[in-house]
Amino acid sequence: MKKNQDRRNAEKAFLKDRGRITNKEMAKKLGVHPATIARWKKADEWDLKLIQTITDQTSVEAGEEDFFKIDIKHLNLLNERIEAHLQKKELLSSEILELSQAKLNIISCIEILNEQFKYSNVREGQLRGDPEYD
Repeated sequence: MKKNQDRRNAEKAFLKDRGRITNKEMAKKLGVHPATIARWKKADEWDLKLIQTITDQTSVEAGEEDFFKIDIKHLNLLNERIEAHLQKKELLSSEILELSQAKLNIISCIEILNEQFKYSNVREGQLRGDPEYD
């Protein structure tokens, strides 16, 4: 029973801290091994929940219209998480894996932003009647 409560508390702390708390820090607070935290994160998809939480908050604030701002917030969040990891002198293998996944997510967001930007530029050109975009 305590493990399940620890797991829920760890997830809440992760989401509240916007993912900036490290596995090692959280493990120390709960008295578990950092690999246990990493396993919980992966099994319960904390990163996806974090991004969904940020997206939901941003959608309400932006009126569901400004997807560029949402993507920028995602990129900033991921960059903050990477910076938190890079400040440490030693990284566990689970933290290296998490860092590489975060970088992959940033690359995905950048690709999405590029596609959205291209589409919006083409659409604006078409609306203006610019022959270059016919």
